[in-house]
Amino acid sequence: MNIIVIIRQTPDTETKIKLDSEGKKIDTTGITWIINPYDEFAVEKALKIKEKVNAGEAEIHCSVSLLACGPSRTEEAIRQGLAMGADRAVFIKDDALEYADPFTISKLISSELKTMSYDLILSGKKVIDLESAQIPIFIAEELGLTHVSFVMKFNEIDPVKKIIICDREAEGEHEIIEVQLPALITCDRGEDFPRYASITGIMKAKKKEITVKTLSSSDFQRTEITGMELPPSRKEAKIFEGEVPEKVAALVKALREEAKVI
Repeated sequence: MNIIVIIRQTPDTETKIKLDSEGKKIDTTGITWIINPYDEFAVEKALKIKEKVNAGEAEIHCSVSLLACGPSRTEEAIRQGLAMGADRAVFIKDDALEYADPFTISKLISSELKTMSYDLILSGKKVIDLESAQIPIFIAEELGLTHVSFVMKFNEIDPVKKIIICDREAEGEHEIIEVQLPALITCDRGEDFPRYASITGIMKAKKKEITVKTLSSSDFQRTEITGMELPPSRKEAKIFEGEVPEKVAALVKALREEAKVI
């Protein structure tokens, strides 16, 4: 059984984003890069499936491969995933992919997936830098795969019948979906906290295979960013003091005279 996890590298969640002097791209000076957290949840879920299948009685071997697309620095995220326990990785590498749009990325990943053997493709439910959830859906459509989003956990997997039962949140409730593989599933955290890479895992990751694919200028449409803007700073909150009637009167006055919304 082959599981492929699509991962992306993003800035650390504590990073303060700045733009370069031209206002056309992010100033990457001093940025700490990590695996997109939701993709890390997907890696953890893939590893748990692998452990369960390989410990089962069906004598079916399960392996986990990573697939990443991005600039050279993305290899750091790949090595982190390998240190967690993934077996191998494919890296579509080109520094011009730094600002590639979701459609371009999905076309490149889909093209590579067509050359690979898989039963299940996992990914995070979104990427935190762009707050985008488009890429996995584009890929599922391109490959003609069943797609299930925002899965919290897998209740059961049958590697013989190739069936997986997904538990996903939907409108505050839980929806249980039985899926026939192959399929593409995007993952939320759920009950899974990503494991820490051990020293042994980190050492093994240095020797694990990363197949690097390079691109020619005709492989994709290079996106040109003409400008970026940071959102305007929010005004400080205004706190009204006094008794409730006084606070209500002050609030109404502020909404009418300052905010001009009533």
